[in-house]
Amino acid sequence: MKCIHCSIEINPLRLKALPGTKTCVNCSTTGQKKGIIVTLGEKDHTCNEVMFLEDDQYEKYVKSKTLASFDDPNLEEKSTNQDEEE
Repeated sequence: MKCIHCSIEINPLRLKALPGTKTCVNCSTTGQKKGIIVTLGEKDHTCNEVMFLEDDQYEKYVKSKTLASFDDPNLEEKSTNQDEEE
């Protein structure tokens, strides 16, 4: 299958991963995503989920986490411990 924008053949691995795609990687308008792990629930009823964010959303998350750590010194400690467990 050829890209609808540039008419270059779309990589077969891309077509396998995204069967409905009509564009090659170079013509795609989707940017790079970043993921964060979120723990939901309490005690025995917890689960982890991965949230995928656009760059601007991720930067806001990092900034808010940094600002929150100034207000709550324990937040930084919890965050550090969680990173070590992963």
